Amino acid sequence: MDIPRQPGLLFDVNLNLQGDELHLSAGSFWLEWFPCTKPDVIVAFEEAVNGVLSGTFRIVEHLRGPRAVKAQLQKPATNGWQTVGTWSTIYLPFGRKSIRVLKNVNDEAV
Repeated sequence: MDIPRQPGLLFDVNLNLQGDELHLSAGSFWLEWFPCTKPDVIVAFEEAVNGVLSGTFRIVEHLRGPRAVKAQLQKPATNGWQTVGTWSTIYLPFGRKSIRVLKNVNDEAV
């Protein structure tokens, strides 16, 4: 399922099922939950999807130059943010380091 950027959603989101894996991708972040036959896996996936779409979760992208080399899905925690999952790739340590945060608008937080 592709959910394009639209009013109320600031970035594209993709949800899909591959074999027994549930996948969530947004920005440069991509993570799979498996096996999808386990109830706790389904609950964790639903929490992540709802968190991203509602704006309670965020994605922190770590960039080298214009290229994302790591992205973390994070949820609110008592003392800041807790990482739910991480995507990363092999990279050479060249390019200026920067961070970009993807977070949908959460009208309740305004």
